[in-house]
Amino acid sequence: MVSGATAEAGPLWLRDFFPGYFAMVMGTGIVAVAARLLGRDALGWPLFAISLAAYPLLWAILLARIARFPRAVLADFASHERGPSFLTIVAANGVLGSQFAVFNTLTFLLPALFWFSLVLWALLVYGFLSTVTVSIAKPDLEHGLNGAWLLLVVATESIAVLACFLALRTGAPPPPLVFSALAFYLLGAMLYMSLSALIFFRWIFRPMHPAEMGAPWWINMGAVAIATLAGARLMALPGNDPNLLLLQRFVTPFTVLLWATSTFWIPLLAILFVWKELQRGPHGYDPSLWSVVFPLGMYVAATHDYATEAHLHFLYAISHAVFWIALLAWALTFVGMWVRLLRPHAALSSHRLDHQARPL
Repeated sequence: MVSGATAEAGPLWLRDFFPGYFAMVMGTGIVAVAARLLGRDALGWPLFAISLAAYPLLWAILLARIARFPRAVLADFASHERGPSFLTIVAANGVLGSQFAVFNTLTFLLPALFWFSLVLWALLVYGFLSTVTVSIAKPDLEHGLNGAWLLLVVATESIAVLACFLALRTGAPPPPLVFSALAFYLLGAMLYMSLSALIFFRWIFRPMHPAEMGAPWWINMGAVAIATLAGARLMALPGNDPNLLLLQRFVTPFTVLLWATSTFWIPLLAILFVWKELQRGPHGYDPSLWSVVFPLGMYVAATHDYATEAHLHFLYAISHAVFWIALLAWALTFVGMWVRLLRPHAALSSHRLDHQARPL
């Protein structure tokens, strides 16, 4: 049991469906964007098609779960552990919009996608934060904080990226839209600084067991990588408004800090991943593994775009090298997902064992 809905009858897979599964769209979509940016269209288009097909399917599952098991959904949303994963919905919208812009297809959907994402962001962010704030029973830091909390940053920065792509579609970007992109870019950075301080304290001064070093901690890197992408997109906007031009000039050096921070995380996360696997042993597919794919793909796209806008072409070699790692991570996770789906009984048993072993 994941959600605590024992009184509700129905298919277990739907009742216990992981609310962060939109990370599959995020991971697949951003690797598609990276492939397109690096000129590997033969890989990019199929990945784009997979993410585009998965998006409405996941919405159908989510709406069916809300209709059939509303208490389970509410229990997940109010959970410190699983609640932040709902923000993958907003981030998936941002990645989907990035694909429309980069592949130059279905771009007429960008305005609607932007406003839809903005409404979802407000509902989910304020709904989740207010719910966990007024809750009486709260977990301690060890059990309540995980990498999924950084989806607050990812979702916020995805709004900034969408606003930039939408602004670039116009001849003269409207100042309110550019200002909104800047505001969400800086808000995401502020949220990252607040959460990363807690994460450093959690990692350094509290015990960390192998089972606790799950895939969502890779969002430590993915959160600043998407902030770097947002900064690069802001740098690409024409500075037509003199008042906004001063703010945009701030973006260039600040984005260096964001890129350096995302790069800093990669060796540390890789070391800790190896340590976890050696201590815990292989444990098969888990939907949270998409939280590894997305940061790697986002790092490739962000590095490429920042190198382009800052005219630092020597960084292209990094994006080309990391792309193959991201593609391998995507392939292994995608195959693992299908193996799990084709073995439903083994999947259910493994799911229960994983949940029993996972800290609350």
